[in-house]
Amino acid sequence: MDFTVHEKEHNIVVIDCPEKLDLNQSDDLKKIISEEIDKNKFRFIINLTRTRYMDSSGLGAIVSHIAKSRSSGGDIRLSLTARLILNLLEITNLNKILKIYDDVDAAIASY
Repeated sequence: MDFTVHEKEHNIVVIDCPEKLDLNQSDDLKKIISEEIDKNKFRFIINLTRTRYMDSSGLGAIVSHIAKSRSSGGDIRLSLTARLILNLLEITNLNKILKIYDDVDAAIASY
């Protein structure tokens, strides 16, 4: 697993993702988020600043827990810099649903 998970102040869970987030890694990301939700953690930052490629399964892993997180008073926010990933979010209109930040610190401050 190429993910790093760490908790910040105010129960914010930051998940650092690998360079590729595709079918091979998406189940791992879903499992990580599910495990944190089971620990009553609902505020997430998916750190995609190292990620250069993401396909629909990676995107699905991110959005699969939005409803549970938000209904519990949390959210899933993204930190990313790759234009390719931002284009994917724009094409799918998820840029209107997910809050996107240039870096993790800005995403943390948004809570």
